[in-house]
Amino acid sequence: MTNLHDQSNTNSTQNTDPYKWKSIGLLVMIIITLPIIIGIVVIAGPPNADRVAHSAVAFSGSPAHQLSPGQTVYMNACKVCHGDKAQGVPGLGKPLVNNGYIQDSDDAELFNNIAEGRLPDHPLNTTGIMMPARGAQNITDQQVNDVMDYLRTIQDPAAPRTSMDDWVIERTAPAVTFDGPGRNLYVSLCSSCHGPNGEGMEGLGKGFIDSQFVKDSTDKEIITLVKMGRPIWDPANTTGIDMPPKGGNPAMSDEDLDNIITYMRAINTLD
Repeated sequence: MTNLHDQSNTNSTQNTDPYKWKSIGLLVMIIITLPIIIGIVVIAGPPNADRVAHSAVAFSGSPAHQLSPGQTVYMNACKVCHGDKAQGVPGLGKPLVNNGYIQDSDDAELFNNIAEGRLPDHPLNTTGIMMPARGAQNITDQQVNDVMDYLRTIQDPAAPRTSMDDWVIERTAPAVTFDGPGRNLYVSLCSSCHGPNGEGMEGLGKGFIDSQFVKDSTDKEIITLVKMGRPIWDPANTTGIDMPPKGGNPAMSDEDLDNIITYMRAINTLD
């Protein structure tokens, strides 16, 4: 009986911690491998800042080249009429690359031209197209200065000046039969695509003088169209030209629209 009791105590002592040797083995492994891990980290060093920055750009999809402040303003307020590379858009804005007017103008004159715009009947307006004040985007004085700086950078005095012959157009405009506030707003906000007197622009916007749509539509229908625009995939779009909401000018108010519609109806000749 005594031997059995002693043997039982011995077995109980041996089985008190069944994971003892596994724990010891794991501890030994950690002690051996930890210096190796630390050495690898030290050799590798911290992440390369350039590599991290490049990865961030690649992930965001943003181009590595950042636009200057002036080029950013140009792309937002001037590109529609003058082209994404300032090459000019036939029937709209003149080329601005190697532009003689820009090269000959001082900063004050150029600033006033951008800030004040140029009406179709301005003596120096040879296109017959409205140049809206501040790009129709109400850009600030600082943004005007920024875009001026950008325009200066795309001039090369050693290169031939760009010909403006394709932008000198003689127009026979119909007589203006309405001279209310709606006309001024129309000229500022709509004439670039629909003509200075509502006669329409080939390849851009339709005219309003003989527009059946203007004659048959209610004010509410016209307002809805102007606010929503008419993309090229719209079945009612017969020009194949995208009409942006509010003509691309989100600052256009409901009161502005009411006055513009008054002008559109005044020049519409359909009975």
